[in-house]
Amino acid sequence: MKQKIIKNLASNDNKNQNGNAIKSMFKDDWYKMNKAILYSIVLFFFVFLYSCGPAQGVDYKVVSVPEEGGMRFVKYTEEHENVMGPLTVLNENGKLLWYAAPLISISPNGEKLAYIASGNNFTNLYIKNISGGKAVVQRTFNRNINDMNFSPDGKSIAFTAAKGNDQNVYLINADEGAAVQQIVATTANELGPSFSKEGEMLFFTKEELGRFYVWSVNLTTALQTQYSEGFTPVMDPSGKFLVVTRNSKDGSRGEIWTIDLTKGTETQIMSDPVKGFSSPAISPDGQKIICVGSTEKESNRTQNLDLYMFNIDGTGLKQLTFHEGNDVSPQWSPDGNSIFFLSQRGNEAGKFNIWKVNAY
Repeated sequence: MKQKIIKNLASNDNKNQNGNAIKSMFKDDWYKMNKAILYSIVLFFFVFLYSCGPAQGVDYKVVSVPEEGGMRFVKYTEEHENVMGPLTVLNENGKLLWYAAPLISISPNGEKLAYIASGNNFTNLYIKNISGGKAVVQRTFNRNINDMNFSPDGKSIAFTAAKGNDQNVYLINADEGAAVQQIVATTANELGPSFSKEGEMLFFTKEELGRFYVWSVNLTTALQTQYSEGFTPVMDPSGKFLVVTRNSKDGSRGEIWTIDLTKGTETQIMSDPVKGFSSPAISPDGQKIICVGSTEKESNRTQNLDLYMFNIDGTGLKQLTFHEGNDVSPQWSPDGNSIFFLSQRGNEAGKFNIWKVNAY
């Protein structure tokens, strides 16, 4: 069934029937609750599920593998917390599809960790202290949240939530109160919000007729600006350019690009003939990018997602993680010494949890 859905979505001739093709295969209430955006090497539009089923033959319970020698992994959540991870699916051509927008976020002071967890048929936003303790604060209720990001001052969190058949961007106080402000409200799907350096702008992705574009909204004036094709936009620490994910011209894989906000120039900084890349996160000093990349199937391992690092100019690509489970949604610690991410490692069932690893 999943392969049939992907085939329908991948066809350019069926763009107008995509929603109906999915909807007819699932119960209407399930569809409304779970419909969202999934990044893929082939396309970007799919269905977002609460959890990712483990692949057969993968030993998830190991915390690290020999290729990760010298790396220290620290676990921040447990299986009973039902942390959200992205759906990952192989299409009929054997290509890997995954959701690219950020599923975790670290507060600018490095003290709090925001994530999405499922419960009572909803996915909501939760916050816990990084320093330890079991206290967890639930910040939203009865919502279907798909991604999120802290503001630069740590006082707010922008997130995407599904309401009916639409994805829209909202804002909520990170610490207290129940008021939720809808930032973008159109009939198009908007998702993957991230803040500008000073927090006055919110960048996001808008889906229009099957294509995906980077937009911004001024949080004071509500003025919206369209920039370029792409998704998962993040601003570099200098505030001079954006780093985005973009599909290759033939649509076969993801690439990483920069957009100069002054000159308007667009530069491809990471691409590979086989691997797909997404979800770039820039180091606090602006020198490195950590991202998600596909690791091809080999005789002794399945195809999966790992973390990759490279220099801001696109040189020095290095595979950081090698576990056969999926490692996704990387975020830098504010001091630049560690990387937080979602991983299926460390438990027999292959459930996603939040982990931290040394960056260098």
